[in-house]
Amino acid sequence: MEKKTGLYIHIPFCTRKCDYCDFFSVPVGAGGVSDDYIDAVINESLFYSKKLNIQMWSTIYVGGGTPSLLTPKQLSRLISGVKNGMDASLSPAETTVEMNPQSLSLEMLDSAHVSGVDRISLGIQSLNDSALGSVHRSCSSATALKALDIVKKHWSGRLNLDCMAGLPSQTMDEFACSLKTMLSYGPDHVSMYTLTLEPGTPLASRVETGMDFDFDAADSQWIEGRKILEENGFHQYEVSNFAKNGCGSVHNMSYWRQMDYVGVGAGATGSLYSLYGKDGLRWTNTENIRLYCDFWNSFPVDEDKIPRETERLDEATKEFEYLMMGLRTLEGLDPEDYRKRFSSLEWNGSLSDRLGVDSGPWKKFSDRNLCADHSKTGRYALNRDGILFLNTLLREYVR
Repeated sequence: MEKKTGLYIHIPFCTRKCDYCDFFSVPVGAGGVSDDYIDAVINESLFYSKKLNIQMWSTIYVGGGTPSLLTPKQLSRLISGVKNGMDASLSPAETTVEMNPQSLSLEMLDSAHVSGVDRISLGIQSLNDSALGSVHRSCSSATALKALDIVKKHWSGRLNLDCMAGLPSQTMDEFACSLKTMLSYGPDHVSMYTLTLEPGTPLASRVETGMDFDFDAADSQWIEGRKILEENGFHQYEVSNFAKNGCGSVHNMSYWRQMDYVGVGAGATGSLYSLYGKDGLRWTNTENIRLYCDFWNSFPVDEDKIPRETERLDEATKEFEYLMMGLRTLEGLDPEDYRKRFSSLEWNGSLSDRLGVDSGPWKKFSDRNLCADHSKTGRYALNRDGILFLNTLLREYVR
């Protein structure tokens, strides 16, 4: 049986970093993304595919940063390069590329299609210029609408749109109008986030120094957005993700189900949950792009000197992350899967005991009608109201 593992590719370049963003990215130079970086990413992916005996990437996700800053030729070479040496008779279940409106083009869409990309994720966030300007997002509503027109006319694959609730200078009516306009372009998936203040970001600094930010209004916008999405045939399947039937993100579900994935590119993270017997391995690559390129474009590769930080994942860490990620989804947790994974821990694989179903945190949530009906599904999951209080529940399970 072939070995399959997900692949995440990080393209850490942007024209300008948005005020709320805490992902690793750097401004792209006048020459664009270097071919040297593409070479390094391909070489790193080939190293892991050989080391781990991977016959195919189960999914490929190209994120950033802004992957659409690649040229169409670079995108094609990247996708074909990471597939080099794979079983040609097998194809990923899903190949996604993130794109931003200001760098999307018909040529890029054509390159994506020819390369086997079947899903794009377009970062719209808002169609209100005041809201976009409030976080210094380098995109206007006119540019976003132009990109949406191109996608609607020329893209036949799957489409995710990113939407953000709670942006400063955005009223409830403006948020609702923006979301409804996005839906008119026919996405099958929407990732809808509430603006959060990440420590160290310019937006967080502005709030700390006196800028007004209404957390309650942000939450209210998100709840109104959920209503709009459900009225338009979308179902929530994860805290921030909504999809038409059968259109959930296969790649992201692998994260939430604690499946192995390889991360390549400067600043990328990968996780292998059973590489060293019971312990797993997580790594985060260096953010020094020059160091990253020099290492992966030199041969032979010395595994002991890979420029990355590593972390062993013991059973207790994996177990809590399993709860944390699984409870983000409305499908929740499978008791039998939990037993197989964690029977060596003090609960002997009893998910009901770990959650406190009879007398503990889960029962408290259940008594407040915040849990799905276990008797119908056989799984433990929060319902659409309970998912709003996920962090409160998870704090009860920190060991």
